[in-house]
Amino acid sequence: MSEIPKTERILRLIRILHQNKRTIEHLALLLSTTPRTIYRDILVLQNVGYVLEKDDQNRYYLGEQLQQKSGLFTLEETRLVRMHLSGLPTSHPLKGSIERKLYLSSELIPLADDLADKQRGGLISKLQEAIQAHKRVTLLRYHSNHSATVTDRLVEPLALTDDFSTLKAYEVSSGIQKTFKVHRMEDVEISTIPIANQEEPPELDLFGFTGPEPILVQIRLSFLAHNLLYEEFPGARGFISKSVVDDQDTPLRFPYTFRYEVRDFRGIGRFLLGLPGEVQVLQPEELKQFLKEKTELTKTTIKHLLSNS
Repeated sequence: MSEIPKTERILRLIRILHQNKRTIEHLALLLSTTPRTIYRDILVLQNVGYVLEKDDQNRYYLGEQLQQKSGLFTLEETRLVRMHLSGLPTSHPLKGSIERKLYLSSELIPLADDLADKQRGGLISKLQEAIQAHKRVTLLRYHSNHSATVTDRLVEPLALTDDFSTLKAYEVSSGIQKTFKVHRMEDVEISTIPIANQEEPPELDLFGFTGPEPILVQIRLSFLAHNLLYEEFPGARGFISKSVVDDQDTPLRFPYTFRYEVRDFRGIGRFLLGLPGEVQVLQPEELKQFLKEKTELTKTTIKHLLSNS
């Protein structure tokens, strides 16, 4: 069976159980996993406040009785309370109990985004704890797009990006400093072994790269590019503004401007190259040249592949 990342699998499970009643065996078949894994996923859902019920045919489904109670928090009220809770330290004695009660007393049963945020928040808390304690961590079942593998990675964590999406760390096995996406980690295990590298943590940009000097970039974004940038890199929000209107066409096509100091063109370049026609680079000229070279290289590679096919 194909391996589906844990977070994605659980989100699919929520959608299925919200729409239909399914047996454990049917769920395992739909999600390309084992019944034992489904049982574990169901336990995860119950632990964060989901109410799962089972009919006389042993089919599971999401209970709806919580939605029928009166005097409950609305979604807006829930988001406001959660926003203030996020400012409390993880060690606060009341934080956990308030979060659990919040889930159980909201107007709607928590949806997939809530679970994803909760799991991601747990990973980030562990990583921050390890960074502060200068301890090694194991990234359990890390899903690498580059090598197309799912493996445990022993690393020495250095720093997280401002939006907590990327970890900069030394990989112990290779001795190389790498970046790791938090959403590709299924779990994090803190080691008792202190990190060997005691260098000052590098300053990372929003795209997970570091470099000797910050480089100011100014880019106009279409509505689509703006939404994708904000969704993929939430920390970019503070650097996005309404574009200055130079002519009648510009505000319609590129209504937003992104001004930010990157540390390397590779991170932002990867994002820009994936949105042809949706972005307009204003500065610097070095970024324009970088994108031009990458585009030419891609064309050459594709031409070479087609000629050999």
